[in-house]
Amino acid sequence: MNKTPALLATLLAALLTVFSPSLLAQSQQESVNWPLIRDSLFPGSPQILEDGIVELVSPVRAIDAALVPLDIKVNVRQNDPNPIKRIHLIVDNNPSPIVGTFDMSPNNGVANISTRVRVNAYSPVRVIAQTADGKLHMTSNYVKASGGCSAPAGADDLLARQRMGKMKLKDLGNTDTRMLQLLISHPNYSGLQIDQVTRHWIPSDYVSDVQITLNGDPVMQFNGGISISENPTFTFHVDANKQGTLKADVKDSMGREFSREWDI
Repeated sequence: MNKTPALLATLLAALLTVFSPSLLAQSQQESVNWPLIRDSLFPGSPQILEDGIVELVSPVRAIDAALVPLDIKVNVRQNDPNPIKRIHLIVDNNPSPIVGTFDMSPNNGVANISTRVRVNAYSPVRVIAQTADGKLHMTSNYVKASGGCSAPAGADDLLARQRMGKMKLKDLGNTDTRMLQLLISHPNYSGLQIDQVTRHWIPSDYVSDVQITLNGDPVMQFNGGISISENPTFTFHVDANKQGTLKADVKDSMGREFSREWDI
C-alpha cells in the first residue's frame, strides 16, 4: 500500500498549523528585544494586561518607513476615577526602541494620541498605558517597514535648520473634547543618516521634550528620542469646556528651546 498520499496530507496539515493566521500573528508580536525593553521600563516584572483599555491603529505595511502614522486610542475617560496617567510607545526592533512617553492629564478629556514614527525593521509596535492605579495595559501591532531611522531627510538641511522650531496648531474639531494637532518644524536627525551632498554622517539632533499647558496647567508632556519622525506632529485632546492660552514649550537634544502660544 502506498503511504505517500497519507504522509503528504499529514505534513500539509502540520504546515498549515504552524503557519495558521493566529499562530503567525502571535509569533509576529514576539521579539528577542521585548524582554529587555520590558525589564528596563518596568523593573520587577509587573503584570502587563492586554484587556482592551488601549488600542493602536497602524498600517500593516508602511508607505514610508520614516513617516509611519500611529493612532493611539484609549477606552477610558480622563474624568474616570482611574484615568490614563502615562503612555509608553515602543518599536521593538528600532536602534532606539523606546519612542517616548506621554504624560497625560485631566485636561485632556480623553487621552488619545496620534503621531508619526520611524520604523527601521519589521517590528512589533507597542503601546502601554499606565492608569492612575499603576496598572499597565498593552496592545501591539506588527508593522512591516525598514530603513526608517537611516532614510535621508526629506528637506534641504539649510532650509530645515532655518525653519527649526517653527510651530503650528491645527484645530481638528470637537465634540465633548477638542482635537488639536501640534506641528513642529525640526529635521529630527537620528544620527544614522548620511548627508547626501557631503557623504558625512549627520549628528543626532532631535526633539526630546514637548510640554503643552493650558493657562499654565499641564495638558500633555512628551519625552522621547530618535524614533519620532522628521517634523514631529502630535495630535491630542483638550476638554471642550476648557478655554484660554495654550502654550507649547519644546526642547531638542542640542539644548535649543522653542515656545509658542495660542488662544483657544
